[in-house]
Amino acid sequence: MIKGEKEKIVPRREKTTVPDKKSIYEKKLRIAKYLAACGLASRRKCEELILNEKIRVNKKIVKDLAYRVSNNDVVEYNGKILKLKENIVIALNKPAGYISTTKDDFERKTVLDLINEKNIRLFPVGRLDTDSRGLMLLTNDGELAYRILHPKFQVSKIYEVTIEEKITDTGLKELRRGIKIENRRLTPLNLRILKTDPYSTLLEINITEGRKRIIRKAFKKLGYKVLDLKRTQIGNFRLKNLREGSYRTLSKKEINSILEINSIPES
Repeated sequence: MIKGEKEKIVPRREKTTVPDKKSIYEKKLRIAKYLAACGLASRRKCEELILNEKIRVNKKIVKDLAYRVSNNDVVEYNGKILKLKENIVIALNKPAGYISTTKDDFERKTVLDLINEKNIRLFPVGRLDTDSRGLMLLTNDGELAYRILHPKFQVSKIYEVTIEEKITDTGLKELRRGIKIENRRLTPLNLRILKTDPYSTLLEINITEGRKRIIRKAFKKLGYKVLDLKRTQIGNFRLKNLREGSYRTLSKKEINSILEINSIPES
């Protein structure tokens, strides 16, 4: 490799567990949940499509969000028949320098460039900004994404944050007490120092927030520059020894550990 040239990351699939073939969607589902399970969009977006009369069931427009369907019904969007399919969840150890979208108008590298699953339509669950790295989930299951991202489910995320300078006791107290960012308070579930020296501090922070660059904004408000930000855990699922730039498919047990439940209930 030429001196000064960055090493190219080649997509690498780690040893994986075969996903459970038995579907969790065997009963009649609410129409929005069914659409999300088909991979059409997030549940919220699916609800908008229903209310805007974009969905047909057995040739009839459905506007009632409480309407339930099964896989035997003919559900259509824009003339295309939607069917439940085997869902997949992938854990990726995202390197810095990749954006958390499926495509980019400026031809920047996206997380999908790291995934060799070209026959499956995947989308990121949440985001990690370009300069951040670590655990990222990708799926074709809109319902699962909804349960991970919606604030009411309080799915926690753990990050390791390296900041410039040694953090003060006052700074720690302010963080633990909660910092108001853009008219909303960020209050960590847990915060601890992992390592410190006169020039930097490595902290572990546990939050349920998903707002854009929220951790960087919090430390900036306290006067600290973030040198490195790595997500290590979502729910009870940990990044562990997955190599940077690599990914693997999760088992149903691992998916449930993210949600911190034993099964995904009907709603």
